[in-house]
Amino acid sequence: MRHKVFVLGLAVLLLAGISSSAIATELVILHTNDTHSNLFPFGPHDQYGGIGRMSTLIKKLRSENENVLALHAGDAFVGTFAFNKYLGYPELKIMEGLYDAMALGNHEFDLGPVVLGYVLAGFNPITGQPFGDPVALPILAANVDFSSVPLLKAFVQPWTIKEIGGMKVGLLGVVTSERVYYSPDFVEIFGDPYAAAGKAVDEMRKEVGCCEVVIALSHLGLPFDLMGLSMVPGIDVIVSSHSHDEFFDANVNGKIIAQAGAFGKNLGELRIEVDDTAGAVTVKSHVLHPVTSAIHEDPKLLRYLNTLRTGIYRDPRYGPVYSQHVAKALWDLEEMWVEDDPHRQRSHRDTPLGNLVADAIRDGVTKAGYPVDVALEANGYIGHKIYEGKVVGNDVMLAVPYGYDPVSGLGFKLKNVSLYGAELVAGLEYTVSMVEYTEDFSLQVSGLTFAYDSTRRAYNRVDLASVKINGQPLNPYGLYRIALNEKLLEVLAGLLAANGIEVTERVVDPSPDLLEFNVVKEYMNGLNHLKYTSQGRIIDTAAVP
Repeated sequence: MRHKVFVLGLAVLLLAGISSSAIATELVILHTNDTHSNLFPFGPHDQYGGIGRMSTLIKKLRSENENVLALHAGDAFVGTFAFNKYLGYPELKIMEGLYDAMALGNHEFDLGPVVLGYVLAGFNPITGQPFGDPVALPILAANVDFSSVPLLKAFVQPWTIKEIGGMKVGLLGVVTSERVYYSPDFVEIFGDPYAAAGKAVDEMRKEVGCCEVVIALSHLGLPFDLMGLSMVPGIDVIVSSHSHDEFFDANVNGKIIAQAGAFGKNLGELRIEVDDTAGAVTVKSHVLHPVTSAIHEDPKLLRYLNTLRTGIYRDPRYGPVYSQHVAKALWDLEEMWVEDDPHRQRSHRDTPLGNLVADAIRDGVTKAGYPVDVALEANGYIGHKIYEGKVVGNDVMLAVPYGYDPVSGLGFKLKNVSLYGAELVAGLEYTVSMVEYTEDFSLQVSGLTFAYDSTRRAYNRVDLASVKINGQPLNPYGLYRIALNEKLLEVLAGLLAANGIEVTERVVDPSPDLLEFNVVKEYMNGLNHLKYTSQGRIIDTAAVP
């Protein structure tokens, strides 16, 4: 009898063990990234995005599922009139009721860490007036040293732990430390993201939290997530950002990485299973939900959003930027190298919108009375394509959104610098040195044509014989006038200074009122009908069929 009881008890225990090993907890991760202050819908007939629609979709998915986390991987700031007017405070306050955590992106630092600290504290440092209550949304950045900015340190933490579905889920944030994205005044506060992520994982898994799952909110860019962050032990899931990729397959070489594009056009839904016994994390599904006009805006936000829009309209610096006609685009003017763009050949690295912006810069500086041989713009400073149809001021801001001038409330100022031909080539070599990883540093040009081979080693890619200024071969010893925005000039001057070449004394400031947004808007308005194509101003010979 006792033997039978023992056998029966053993069988029950074995069955219990088998059952427990099969038990898994499902976690639903809703994720966005690089929303860039798109509080209001945009595009043809306001077809895309808008935080009101995003709110509706997040609340719907929360109501339909258990164990839901909503995460933002950074760059909630910069890109629209809403940011230039309100400095990012409204989106953070709205996000408090939608998201569980947000990582800092590089554009959160565009106005400097001190300004970011004031905004998080609910204070407008430009007007000297309070915005409202401090931001309560958990903000994460593990690889930033805030010791020199105590105000910011009070609002940003390296990691946080959420208890959900009986599990402890660790969340950490990392942001790119590439110097080109930051002002030299505070670039030293950014440390190694991989080392910082490893330290955060150790603290959450071993020293403090004993977390079963660790999710990294990464603002490094998809290539650096694939090649670097995914190699950090102990990270189960990477919510990626910065590179604006619509990344559908979340399984990559045994790693779980998800990204939802940019501008709030998608909400990612990643479903994972966590084995309660073994701790293994697997992907069940990954979907990108389009945020379009088919989704109604959250009625609880409409009054607040309408108040914000009215504030922009009534600001004499802006006016009816969401309705007043600027031009008409005859087709979509792409800002990046879209393979199926009918207005671009495969080897061309100039884009329709890039050509327009570069021509506008050249035209604007020339009309201001300063000679220009070449105009330059970086791909990374062109934000969003121009859609076919009516173009309004907000569309222009989406296209050239970066920088902030507190007087005009607009973006980058334009500069004019003299460069010798050899210095220009050195700059060109830098801009094509990383094209296999990112397009951000690549140039768009006016008055200049050149070719390079992306398969050659970095800094030896430009075909010197192909470099021409207004159709004439480049003279390495000739002095050329270059028009460009102030940030690109800062990057170029820093690059040359690192090689012992000082160019700041050769810079001319055409006018404090000569702003990139204004010259692009006026140029578009003068054309009226926008029909730019890729023209082969820049060619990657490695991509020639």
